[in-house]
Amino acid sequence: MDERKGKYMFEKTQKKLANIYLFFDLMRMTKKIPKNFSHVMDVQARRLQKLMKRAYKIPFYKERFDAAGVKPEDIKTADDLVKLPVLTKDELREWMSREAKDPKYKEWIIDTTSGSTGKPLSIIFSPKEKAYMKANWFRVMMVAGYNPFFGKTMSRINAHDENAGGRDTFLQKFGILRRKYVNQYASEAEIIDAVNEYKPDWLYMNKTELMRIVLYSNKTGKKIFHPKFYDPISEKVDENNRKLFIKTLGEGIIDSYGSAETGACMVRLPGKSYYVVHNDSFVVNVLDDEDKMAEEGRLVITPLYKTDLPLINYSIGDKATCKVKQGVRFITSVQGRMNDYFYYENGGVTSFFEITPVIAHCADILQIRFIEETYDLIHVQIVRDDRARMNCEEIEQYLTVNLNKIFKKPFAFEFEWMDSIPPDKNGKLRMIVCNVAHD
Repeated sequence: MDERKGKYMFEKTQKKLANIYLFFDLMRMTKKIPKNFSHVMDVQARRLQKLMKRAYKIPFYKERFDAAGVKPEDIKTADDLVKLPVLTKDELREWMSREAKDPKYKEWIIDTTSGSTGKPLSIIFSPKEKAYMKANWFRVMMVAGYNPFFGKTMSRINAHDENAGGRDTFLQKFGILRRKYVNQYASEAEIIDAVNEYKPDWLYMNKTELMRIVLYSNKTGKKIFHPKFYDPISEKVDENNRKLFIKTLGEGIIDSYGSAETGACMVRLPGKSYYVVHNDSFVVNVLDDEDKMAEEGRLVITPLYKTDLPLINYSIGDKATCKVKQGVRFITSVQGRMNDYFYYENGGVTSFFEITPVIAHCADILQIRFIEETYDLIHVQIVRDDRARMNCEEIEQYLTVNLNKIFKKPFAFEFEWMDSIPPDKNGKLRMIVCNVAHD
């Protein structure tokens, strides 16, 4: 048997053993927030050093190491990763496109991102890596205090989900790994009825999809069952959103952060004001514009479990703030991917990150989207709390005055008041849509 055929058979066996890998991976993961992080940080350092040695054997990364004048042994801790270049989404897209053409990946899993930040990206996982990613999602639940084996989970329908048709598996008939899917494209009333009937212990949907039923509940008075835990996924939850979710669905909000490319790398638990990184499986750094460690800047993620086709220093495009306590980095805020910028004729831009305080300080706003129609006009879709302190005209005045204090030139605004803002086709909601031509 030649080497290529042997590798193919090995990976086919890996695929069949995915659930066994998942189980043993989960058993090895840290499933509680530690009081003392020294052990988990030692695990992180060991796994990081192992990943560096593995990556250096891959031509794509050997070229990046050599260009930076770095050897694997130079990377001993998370802070040392700044010696290597940041991996951009475009670089990853180009590399994955080349690798996907290789027949040796026939038995691997190729996931595709939603394309919410532009062109979709395909990412290749070995069967073992994919099993680890799934185990890591169970770990998120267990860190929160939920038992995914005996609790009842409800989620949106996903093309990658098995058993989305709703028929119970053998294990589910015995009360193990119970899971039900809700059609996120159904009417608000139908979704709420499905949640109320199933009474899930854990509920997760895209944030915009969950916000749609929360707004409907608040407007109509139709009550929603309060799950023990719920997770608005795929999009950033701002503080105004968080308050409305808690008011409508209860205190059990989980903010799990990650991406289709990396998996869930950190979690903010109910009642907490910061995210804890899953340090045994990820390195999460914050870098400034010069790619140096900073308290505020870009989030850069290195999944330690992804050793076959690694993602080292991967920049998703989000910004964050952090604090370091006893050598451990905690993420204190995340400004999620808001897609476009506001563009000016001279090529300058303003990001959503810059105008976030104006939105956050107006609790009367439940949802908002900005559509830059011309270099002089912004169309604003907006949802107002029915119990708001300010009326529509006052909110319009507040936004016009305070946003133009931040913009590099004054814009005219036109406001469209709505009951809820419909999501994009991928189920998410872009906060900024730019319709003017720009480079």
